[in-house]
Amino acid sequence: MNEFEIRRNRLLDRMDENSVCLLFSGVSKIKSEDSTYPFLSNRHFYYLTGIEQENSMLILIKGICENHVYLFVDEYNEIKEKWTGKRLTFDEARYISGVNNVNSTNALDSILSLALAKEDNQYGAISTLYLDLSPEIKIRESTSTNELANAIRKKYSHLEVKNIYEDITRLRMIKSKFEVDSIKEAIKITQQGINNLIINMKVGQYEYFLADNFEFYGRSHNRTNLAFDTIVASGKNALCLHYPTQNSQIKGDDLVLFDLGFAHKGYAADISRTYPISGTFNEVQRDIYEAVLNCNKALIEYAKPGLTLLDLQNFASDFLRSECIRLGLMDESEDIRKYYYHSCSHHLGLDTHDCAIRSLPLEPGNVITIEPGLYFANNGIGVRVEDDILITSTGAENLSIGIQKEINDIERLFKMKG
Repeated sequence: MNEFEIRRNRLLDRMDENSVCLLFSGVSKIKSEDSTYPFLSNRHFYYLTGIEQENSMLILIKGICENHVYLFVDEYNEIKEKWTGKRLTFDEARYISGVNNVNSTNALDSILSLALAKEDNQYGAISTLYLDLSPEIKIRESTSTNELANAIRKKYSHLEVKNIYEDITRLRMIKSKFEVDSIKEAIKITQQGINNLIINMKVGQYEYFLADNFEFYGRSHNRTNLAFDTIVASGKNALCLHYPTQNSQIKGDDLVLFDLGFAHKGYAADISRTYPISGTFNEVQRDIYEAVLNCNKALIEYAKPGLTLLDLQNFASDFLRSECIRLGLMDESEDIRKYYYHSCSHHLGLDTHDCAIRSLPLEPGNVITIEPGLYFANNGIGVRVEDDILITSTGAENLSIGIQKEINDIERLFKMKG
Protein backbone atom coordinates (compact mmCIF):
# COMPACT_ATOMS: atom_id res chain seq x y z
CA MET A 1 0.00 0.00 0.00
CA ASN A 2 1.59 3.30 -1.06
CA GLU A 3 1.55 6.60 0.83
CA PHE A 4 -1.35 8.03 -1.18
CA GLU A 5 -3.50 4.94 -0.69
CA ILE A 6 -3.02 5.17 3.08
CA ARG A 7 -4.16 8.79 2.97
CA ARG A 8 -7.24 7.97 0.88
CA ASN A 9 -8.24 5.23 3.30
CA ARG A 10 -7.97 7.66 6.19
CA LEU A 11 -10.20 10.10 4.37
CA LEU A 12 -12.72 7.36 3.56
CA ASP A 13 -12.83 6.58 7.28
CA ARG A 14 -13.90 10.18 7.92
CA MET A 15 -16.63 10.17 5.27
CA ASP A 16 -20.28 9.33 5.95
CA GLU A 17 -21.73 5.99 4.88
CA ASN A 18 -23.28 6.14 1.39
CA SER A 19 -21.21 9.11 0.28
CA VAL A 20 -19.09 10.23 -2.66
CA CYS A 21 -16.11 12.60 -2.62
CA LEU A 22 -15.16 14.34 -5.87
CA LEU A 23 -11.87 16.26 -6.07
CA PHE A 24 -10.17 18.18 -8.89
CA SER A 25 -6.53 18.96 -9.64
CA GLY A 26 -7.67 22.20 -11.26
CA VAL A 27 -6.82 23.84 -14.58
CA SER A 28 -4.17 26.30 -15.70
CA LYS A 29 -5.03 29.95 -15.13
CA ILE A 30 -4.84 32.41 -17.98
CA LYS A 31 -2.03 34.95 -17.50
CA SER A 32 -2.54 36.98 -20.66
CA GLU A 33 -3.89 36.12 -24.09
CA ASP A 34 -2.78 32.50 -24.71
CA SER A 35 -0.17 32.29 -21.93
CA THR A 36 -0.88 30.67 -18.58
CA TYR A 37 0.67 30.67 -15.12
CA PRO A 38 2.78 27.60 -14.24
CA PHE A 39 0.37 24.86 -13.19
CA LEU A 40 0.27 23.45 -9.67
CA SER A 41 -2.30 20.81 -8.71
CA ASN A 42 -4.66 21.68 -5.90
CA ARG A 43 -2.70 20.54 -2.85
CA HIS A 44 -5.60 18.54 -1.37
CA PHE A 45 -5.86 16.63 -4.65
CA TYR A 46 -2.09 16.13 -4.81
CA TYR A 47 -2.01 14.96 -1.18
CA LEU A 48 -4.38 12.12 -2.05
CA THR A 49 -2.98 11.16 -5.47
CA GLY A 50 0.55 12.46 -6.10
CA ILE A 51 -0.71 13.61 -9.52
CA GLU A 52 0.67 16.95 -10.71
CA GLN A 53 -1.35 17.33 -13.91
CA GLU A 54 -4.18 19.66 -14.77
CA ASN A 55 -7.71 18.49 -15.58
CA SER A 56 -7.41 15.38 -13.38
CA MET A 57 -10.12 14.18 -10.99
CA LEU A 58 -10.53 11.73 -8.11
CA ILE A 59 -13.70 10.00 -6.96
CA LEU A 60 -13.95 8.20 -3.62
CA ILE A 61 -17.13 6.19 -3.05
CA LYS A 62 -17.97 4.90 0.42
CA GLY A 63 -20.71 2.32 0.12
CA ILE A 64 -22.27 0.17 2.82
CA CYS A 65 -20.12 -2.87 2.13
CA GLU A 66 -17.38 -1.70 -0.24
CA ASN A 67 -15.34 1.36 -1.16
CA HIS A 68 -14.45 2.37 -4.71
CA VAL A 69 -11.73 4.75 -5.96
CA TYR A 70 -11.47 6.20 -9.47
CA LEU A 71 -8.81 8.47 -10.95
CA PHE A 72 -9.37 10.39 -14.17
CA VAL A 73 -6.63 11.87 -16.38
CA ASP A 74 -6.58 13.17 -19.94
CA GLU A 75 -6.12 10.65 -22.71
CA TYR A 76 -2.96 10.69 -24.80
CA ASN A 77 -3.10 13.49 -27.37
CA GLU A 78 -0.29 13.52 -29.91
CA ILE A 79 -0.91 17.07 -31.07
CA LYS A 80 -1.14 18.50 -27.53
CA GLU A 81 2.07 16.77 -26.48
CA LYS A 82 3.89 18.44 -29.38
CA TRP A 83 2.92 21.81 -27.91
CA THR A 84 2.90 21.36 -24.14
CA GLY A 85 4.98 18.27 -23.38
CA LYS A 86 4.39 14.76 -22.16
CA ARG A 87 1.21 13.77 -20.36
CA LEU A 88 0.79 10.89 -17.96
CA THR A 89 -0.27 7.57 -19.40
CA PHE A 90 -2.92 5.62 -17.51
CA ASP A 91 -0.23 3.18 -16.35
CA GLU A 92 1.97 6.01 -15.07
CA ALA A 93 -0.96 7.59 -13.23
CA ARG A 94 -1.80 4.19 -11.74
CA TYR A 95 1.81 3.68 -10.57
CA ILE A 96 2.13 7.13 -8.97
CA SER A 97 -1.24 7.23 -7.24
CA GLY A 98 -1.80 3.57 -6.38
CA VAL A 99 -5.32 3.88 -7.85
CA ASN A 100 -6.13 0.78 -9.93
CA ASN A 101 -9.18 2.26 -11.68
CA VAL A 102 -7.67 4.95 -13.93
CA ASN A 103 -9.96 6.32 -16.62
CA SER A 104 -10.17 9.05 -19.21
CA THR A 105 -11.58 12.35 -18.03
CA ASN A 106 -14.24 11.81 -20.68
CA ALA A 107 -15.65 9.00 -18.50
CA LEU A 108 -16.12 11.18 -15.40
CA ASP A 109 -19.69 12.28 -16.09
CA SER A 110 -21.01 8.77 -16.74
CA ILE A 111 -19.42 7.25 -13.62
CA LEU A 112 -20.43 10.20 -11.44
CA SER A 113 -24.00 10.15 -12.76
CA LEU A 114 -24.28 6.44 -12.03
CA ALA A 115 -22.95 6.93 -8.48
CA LEU A 116 -25.23 9.88 -7.69
CA ALA A 117 -28.44 8.46 -9.17
CA LYS A 118 -31.33 8.38 -6.73
CA GLU A 119 -32.05 4.72 -7.41
CA ASP A 120 -29.99 2.02 -5.74
CA ASN A 121 -27.09 0.86 -7.90
CA GLN A 122 -23.80 -1.01 -7.53
CA TYR A 123 -22.59 1.69 -5.13
CA GLY A 124 -25.67 1.71 -2.90
CA ALA A 125 -28.03 4.61 -2.23
CA ILE A 126 -25.69 7.61 -2.16
CA SER A 127 -27.01 10.45 0.00
CA THR A 128 -23.97 12.73 0.43
CA LEU A 129 -21.54 14.36 -2.00
CA TYR A 130 -18.31 15.89 -0.72
CA LEU A 131 -16.53 18.62 -2.66
CA ASP A 132 -13.56 20.83 -1.82
CA LEU A 133 -15.30 24.20 -1.84
CA SER A 134 -12.18 26.36 -1.60
CA PRO A 135 -13.07 29.43 -3.67
CA GLU A 136 -10.18 29.24 -6.16
CA ILE A 137 -10.56 25.63 -7.30
CA LYS A 138 -11.56 25.62 -10.95
CA ILE A 139 -13.03 22.69 -12.87
CA ARG A 140 -12.71 24.76 -16.00
CA GLU A 141 -11.43 28.30 -16.43
CA SER A 142 -14.94 29.68 -15.92
CA THR A 143 -16.36 27.15 -13.43
CA SER A 144 -15.53 26.71 -9.75
CA THR A 145 -16.37 23.82 -7.44
CA ASN A 146 -18.86 26.11 -5.69
CA GLU A 147 -20.71 26.57 -8.98
CA LEU A 148 -20.61 22.81 -9.52
CA ALA A 149 -22.11 22.31 -6.04
CA ASN A 150 -25.06 24.56 -6.93
CA ALA A 151 -25.64 22.69 -10.19
CA ILE A 152 -25.56 19.33 -8.43
CA ARG A 153 -28.02 20.49 -5.76
CA LYS A 154 -30.47 21.37 -8.54
CA LYS A 155 -29.98 18.13 -10.47
CA TYR A 156 -29.84 15.75 -7.48
CA SER A 157 -32.23 17.13 -4.89
CA HIS A 158 -31.84 14.04 -2.71
CA LEU A 159 -28.14 14.75 -2.12
CA GLU A 160 -26.60 16.71 0.71
CA VAL A 161 -23.49 18.55 -0.53
CA LYS A 162 -20.76 18.95 2.08
CA ASN A 163 -17.36 20.65 2.12
CA ILE A 164 -14.52 18.14 2.54
CA TYR A 165 -11.84 20.84 2.98
CA GLU A 166 -11.59 20.64 6.78
CA ASP A 167 -11.46 16.83 6.86
CA ILE A 168 -8.48 16.76 4.47
CA THR A 169 -6.88 19.66 6.34
CA ARG A 170 -7.00 17.69 9.60
CA LEU A 171 -5.25 14.78 7.86
CA ARG A 172 -2.59 17.04 6.36
CA MET A 173 -1.81 18.59 9.75
CA ILE A 174 -0.41 15.28 11.05
CA LYS A 175 2.70 14.42 9.03
CA SER A 176 3.72 10.86 8.27
CA LYS A 177 7.33 9.67 8.36
CA PHE A 178 7.46 10.08 4.58
CA GLU A 179 6.35 13.70 4.90
CA VAL A 180 8.76 14.51 7.74
CA ASP A 181 11.62 12.91 5.84
CA SER A 182 10.72 14.97 2.77
CA ILE A 183 10.76 18.19 4.83
CA LYS A 184 14.11 17.19 6.34
CA GLU A 185 15.54 16.71 2.85
CA ALA A 186 14.16 20.11 1.79
CA ILE A 187 15.85 21.67 4.83
CA LYS A 188 19.13 19.90 4.02
CA ILE A 189 19.18 21.33 0.49
CA THR A 190 18.18 24.75 1.86
CA GLN A 191 21.08 24.61 4.33
CA GLN A 192 23.48 23.88 1.48
CA GLY A 193 22.08 26.84 -0.44
CA ILE A 194 22.51 29.13 2.59
CA ASN A 195 26.11 27.99 3.09
CA ASN A 196 26.78 28.79 -0.54
CA LEU A 197 25.20 32.22 0.00
CA ILE A 198 27.52 33.03 2.89
CA ILE A 199 30.54 32.18 0.76
CA ASN A 200 29.39 34.61 -1.93
CA MET A 201 28.09 37.51 0.22
CA LYS A 202 30.00 40.78 -0.24
CA VAL A 203 29.48 44.46 0.53
CA GLY A 204 28.18 46.37 -2.49
CA GLN A 205 26.22 43.54 -4.03
CA TYR A 206 22.58 43.97 -4.90
CA GLU A 207 19.98 41.95 -3.06
CA TYR A 208 18.86 40.27 -6.27
CA PHE A 209 22.36 38.83 -6.75
CA LEU A 210 22.03 36.87 -3.51
CA ALA A 211 18.47 35.76 -4.32
CA ASP A 212 19.66 34.60 -7.75
CA ASN A 213 22.61 32.84 -6.14
CA PHE A 214 20.37 30.84 -3.84
CA GLU A 215 17.86 29.99 -6.53
CA PHE A 216 20.54 28.95 -9.03
CA TYR A 217 22.00 26.62 -6.42
CA GLY A 218 18.72 24.71 -6.39
CA ARG A 219 18.40 24.67 -10.16
CA SER A 220 21.95 23.32 -10.50
CA HIS A 221 21.33 20.56 -7.92
CA ASN A 222 18.72 18.23 -9.44
CA ARG A 223 16.62 21.25 -10.46
CA THR A 224 15.26 21.56 -6.93
CA ASN A 225 12.12 23.69 -6.80
CA LEU A 226 11.69 26.76 -4.64
CA ALA A 227 9.16 26.45 -1.83
CA PHE A 228 8.28 30.14 -2.25
CA ASP A 229 9.71 33.35 -3.69
CA THR A 230 13.05 34.11 -2.06
CA ILE A 231 13.22 37.15 0.23
CA VAL A 232 16.53 39.01 0.56
CA ALA A 233 16.14 42.27 2.49
CA SER A 234 19.06 44.45 3.56
CA GLY A 235 19.01 47.23 6.12
CA LYS A 236 15.68 49.02 6.43
CA ASN A 237 14.13 46.81 3.73
CA ALA A 238 13.90 44.05 6.33
CA LEU A 239 11.16 46.06 8.06
CA CYS A 240 8.85 44.79 5.29
CA LEU A 241 7.99 41.16 6.07
CA HIS A 242 7.51 40.04 2.46
CA TYR A 243 9.87 42.56 0.86
CA PRO A 244 9.41 42.03 -2.88
CA THR A 245 11.79 44.18 -4.95
CA GLN A 246 15.38 43.17 -4.08
CA ASN A 247 16.82 46.14 -5.93
CA SER A 248 18.89 47.75 -3.16
CA GLN A 249 22.67 47.72 -2.98
CA ILE A 250 23.91 46.24 0.30
CA LYS A 251 25.89 48.71 2.41
CA GLY A 252 28.83 47.83 4.61
CA ASP A 253 27.02 48.03 7.93
CA ASP A 254 23.78 46.34 6.84
CA LEU A 255 22.16 43.29 8.29
CA VAL A 256 20.71 41.10 5.54
CA LEU A 257 17.53 39.13 6.30
CA PHE A 258 16.96 35.98 4.28
CA ASP A 259 13.61 34.17 4.19
CA LEU A 260 13.93 31.25 1.82
CA GLY A 261 13.53 27.55 1.23
CA PHE A 262 13.57 24.72 -1.26
CA ALA A 263 10.96 21.98 -1.62
CA HIS A 264 11.50 18.23 -1.88
CA LYS A 265 8.82 15.91 -3.25
CA GLY A 266 6.42 18.84 -2.86
CA TYR A 267 7.26 19.51 0.80
CA ALA A 268 8.61 22.91 1.81
CA ALA A 269 11.40 24.17 3.99
CA ASP A 270 10.92 27.68 5.37
CA ILE A 271 14.01 29.21 6.95
CA SER A 272 14.86 32.76 8.01
CA ARG A 273 18.34 33.90 8.99
CA THR A 274 19.78 37.38 9.50
CA TYR A 275 23.49 37.94 8.83
CA PRO A 276 25.77 41.02 8.96
CA ILE A 277 27.23 41.65 5.49
CA SER A 278 30.47 42.73 7.17
CA GLY A 279 30.70 39.43 9.02
CA THR A 280 30.46 41.11 12.44
CA PHE A 281 27.46 42.39 14.41
CA ASN A 282 27.77 45.89 15.85
CA GLU A 283 26.52 46.53 19.38
CA VAL A 284 22.94 47.50 18.52
CA GLN A 285 22.63 44.73 15.94
CA ARG A 286 23.96 42.23 18.45
CA ASP A 287 21.43 43.26 21.12
CA ILE A 288 18.46 43.04 18.76
CA TYR A 289 19.65 39.78 17.24
CA GLU A 290 20.25 38.17 20.63
CA ALA A 291 16.75 39.12 21.80
CA VAL A 292 15.24 37.40 18.75
CA LEU A 293 17.56 34.40 18.98
CA ASN A 294 16.81 33.91 22.68
CA CYS A 295 13.09 34.02 21.90
CA ASN A 296 13.50 31.54 19.05
CA LYS A 297 15.28 29.03 21.30
CA ALA A 298 12.87 29.56 24.20
CA LEU A 299 9.88 28.97 21.91
CA ILE A 300 11.34 25.70 20.61
CA GLU A 301 11.86 24.60 24.20
CA TYR A 302 8.32 25.70 25.12
CA ALA A 303 6.45 24.09 22.20
CA LYS A 304 4.69 20.81 22.99
CA PRO A 305 1.41 18.95 22.40
CA GLY A 306 -1.64 20.62 23.90
CA LEU A 307 -0.51 24.19 23.27
CA THR A 308 -2.05 26.27 20.48
CA LEU A 309 -0.37 28.60 18.03
CA LEU A 310 -1.95 31.44 20.01
CA ASP A 311 -0.20 30.16 23.15
CA LEU A 312 3.11 30.30 21.27
CA GLN A 313 2.33 33.81 20.03
CA ASN A 314 1.52 35.08 23.52
CA PHE A 315 4.73 33.50 24.84
CA ALA A 316 6.75 35.16 22.07
CA SER A 317 5.20 38.58 22.65
CA ASP A 318 5.83 38.45 26.39
CA PHE A 319 9.38 37.15 25.93
CA LEU A 320 10.35 39.79 23.34
CA ARG A 321 8.83 42.56 25.43
CA SER A 322 10.92 41.51 28.45
CA GLU A 323 14.07 41.23 26.33
CA CYS A 324 13.58 44.62 24.71
CA ILE A 325 12.98 46.32 28.07
CA ARG A 326 16.02 44.57 29.58
CA LEU A 327 18.23 45.71 26.71
CA GLY A 328 16.86 49.26 26.71
CA LEU A 329 15.38 48.86 23.23
CA MET A 330 11.92 49.98 24.42
CA ASP A 331 10.37 51.29 27.62
CA GLU A 332 7.61 49.68 29.65
CA SER A 333 4.93 52.06 28.36
CA GLU A 334 5.38 50.91 24.74
CA ASP A 335 3.47 48.15 22.97
CA ILE A 336 5.67 45.31 21.70
CA ARG A 337 3.51 45.18 18.57
CA LYS A 338 5.28 48.34 17.43
CA TYR A 339 8.43 46.24 16.99
CA TYR A 340 7.02 42.72 16.57
CA TYR A 341 4.05 42.66 14.22
CA HIS A 342 3.60 39.14 12.90
CA SER A 343 2.79 35.65 14.12
CA CYS A 344 5.59 33.46 15.42
CA SER A 345 4.36 30.25 13.80
CA HIS A 346 2.44 28.52 11.04
CA HIS A 347 2.05 24.93 9.86
CA LEU A 348 4.43 23.71 7.17
CA GLY A 349 4.01 21.01 4.53
CA LEU A 350 2.88 20.87 0.90
CA ASP A 351 2.19 24.58 1.24
CA THR A 352 4.68 26.86 2.94
CA HIS A 353 1.82 28.28 4.95
CA ASP A 354 0.20 24.88 5.13
CA CYS A 355 -3.51 24.43 5.59
CA ALA A 356 -4.42 24.20 9.28
CA ILE A 357 -7.08 24.85 11.85
CA ARG A 358 -5.04 27.29 13.90
CA SER A 359 -7.24 27.05 16.99
CA LEU A 360 -6.57 23.31 17.42
CA PRO A 361 -4.02 22.23 20.06
CA LEU A 362 -0.70 20.99 18.69
CA GLU A 363 -0.34 17.23 18.26
CA PRO A 364 2.60 14.90 17.65
CA GLY A 365 3.25 14.91 13.91
CA ASN A 366 2.57 18.63 13.41
CA VAL A 367 5.38 20.44 11.63
CA ILE A 368 5.41 24.17 12.33
CA THR A 369 7.74 27.13 12.01
CA ILE A 370 9.16 29.11 14.92
CA GLU A 371 9.93 32.62 13.66
CA PRO A 372 10.05 35.52 16.13
CA GLY A 373 11.36 38.84 14.89
CA LEU A 374 12.05 42.44 15.86
CA TYR A 375 11.89 45.48 13.59
CA PHE A 376 13.26 48.89 14.59
CA ALA A 377 12.58 51.56 11.98
CA ASN A 378 14.70 54.18 13.77
CA ASN A 379 17.74 51.89 13.47
CA GLY A 380 16.88 50.52 10.02
CA ILE A 381 17.15 47.02 11.44
CA GLY A 382 14.91 44.00 10.92
CA VAL A 383 15.81 40.62 12.39
CA ARG A 384 14.00 37.29 12.05
CA VAL A 385 15.26 33.83 13.02
CA GLU A 386 13.08 31.00 11.76
CA ASP A 387 13.37 27.25 12.24
CA ASP A 388 11.15 24.34 11.23
CA ILE A 389 10.17 22.03 14.09
CA LEU A 390 8.37 18.73 14.53
CA ILE A 391 6.00 18.37 17.48
CA THR A 392 6.77 15.11 19.29
CA SER A 393 5.00 13.27 22.10
CA THR A 394 7.07 15.12 24.71
CA GLY A 395 7.99 18.44 23.10
CA ALA A 396 9.58 19.55 19.85
CA GLU A 397 12.47 18.55 17.58
CA ASN A 398 14.26 21.29 15.67
CA LEU A 399 14.54 19.90 12.13
CA SER A 400 16.75 22.81 11.00
CA ILE A 401 19.14 22.76 13.94
CA GLY A 402 22.13 22.43 11.61
CA ILE A 403 21.64 25.87 10.02
CA GLN A 404 23.90 28.27 11.93
CA LYS A 405 22.23 30.97 14.02
CA GLU A 406 24.49 31.57 17.05
CA ILE A 407 26.39 34.86 16.80
CA ASN A 408 29.81 33.30 17.40
CA ASP A 409 29.14 30.62 14.78
CA ILE A 410 27.97 33.17 12.21
CA GLU A 411 30.96 35.44 12.72
CA ARG A 412 33.31 32.42 12.57
CA LEU A 413 31.78 31.34 9.24
CA PHE A 414 32.39 34.76 7.74
CA LYS A 415 35.99 34.79 8.95
CA MET A 416 36.58 31.34 7.48
CA LYS A 417 35.55 32.48 4.00
CA GLY A 418 38.30 35.09 4.14
